[in-house]
Amino acid sequence: MRGQGSFMADNVVESNSDGALQSVPDAGAFAGSDDERFARLSQTLGYALKNAEYLRVALTHSSAKSDDRPSNERMEFLGDSVLGLIVSEKLYRENPDYPEGELTRVKSVAVSREILAQRCRELGLHELMYLGKGIRRDGRAKLPVSVLANLYESVLCALYMEHGLEAARDFVERDIGPVIKSVTSHQFQQNYKSALQHLVQAHNERAPIYRVQGEFGPDHSKEFHVMVKIGERTFGPGVGKNKKEAEQRAAKTALAELLAQWETFNEADELLDIPTEEEDE
Repeated sequence: MRGQGSFMADNVVESNSDGALQSVPDAGAFAGSDDERFARLSQTLGYALKNAEYLRVALTHSSAKSDDRPSNERMEFLGDSVLGLIVSEKLYRENPDYPEGELTRVKSVAVSREILAQRCRELGLHELMYLGKGIRRDGRAKLPVSVLANLYESVLCALYMEHGLEAARDFVERDIGPVIKSVTSHQFQQNYKSALQHLVQAHNERAPIYRVQGEFGPDHSKEFHVMVKIGERTFGPGVGKNKKEAEQRAAKTALAELLAQWETFNEADELLDIPTEEEDE
């Protein structure tokens, strides 16, 4: 199936261009009949889709809507909920030790507009869109990232409406599963620095600033001391065999103190027990 499993961890990004117009090559470029278009979509999703009404609406951009053909906006609304349920359930089931905040963070990345737009392109869904005259020029179309993300969700809705939740779940787990795995891997797993960042932002504090207080010992066994400053307060030092590890330990100290101060600390909270990469080695 086209594009499935090709997601690379380095491509996980937070969405920061929701309203930005991007030039999307090959958007709406499919020149075959409706039957051929639907057959290609069926092959991409891995399920035979026969309901032409669902498929036609799911692929219709607002620029191509008419009195007898609505745009995919309503289907995108339902598809968004179906996607959210599937991903939330998967995260809840597979990560029993994650607190609610971490589950929310992973989900927000995995189903972000940037990720869905990327999956849309890699699956070739954008080529199957119905676009209005004038929006495509020289084989390209100016579209916001949100349009491609909405297309992904409306197509998922079509699959859900014809084949049900299990089919939708099967597709999402095959297609978005590698993304979720990347987000929950050590490369993106929440560590003390990111946990501290989220905490201080939630309390409208300035972003943490890390400063090396000193380097001690011989080159082959150097020890780094790092302090972290948040507003007018300084925490640490964090001590480690490299700067990265020392920053993590300084963040851990600050995190514990601030959680206790803000009365959100819970002895059962796993937030402080998520290992850093260095501690796993």
